[in-house]
Amino acid sequence: MKVNTIKIPIYHGELTMILCENWKEVNEKYSMEISDSSDGVVFTPEKEDGYSEYVVAFNRPPKGFVIAHECVHLVNHIFSDRGIRPDIFNDEPQAYLTGFFFQEIEKFLAN
Repeated sequence: MKVNTIKIPIYHGELTMILCENWKEVNEKYSMEISDSSDGVVFTPEKEDGYSEYVVAFNRPPKGFVIAHECVHLVNHIFSDRGIRPDIFNDEPQAYLTGFFFQEIEKFLAN
């Protein structure tokens, strides 16, 4: 299982990226039951220190559309946690964060 954690700028918290061969390790580590039919997942584990952690995990190297799909979930989790409502007339914050996540996931997968 390949894992890397980075800090999320501006919005704070951490992003943990996981690439695994199957969901067994992720399910055990986070006490979850991810379906074998899922190519990727996003979730927010409870942390004792109260700091926000966001996890994106893939059970095989994902195609671009899967990364984009999970980035939308990541952005929505952060916006929800921070009390931010998406604004279709000023979507730069949403576009910035989506691009940031996509770029970081691509870097993680390339290394």
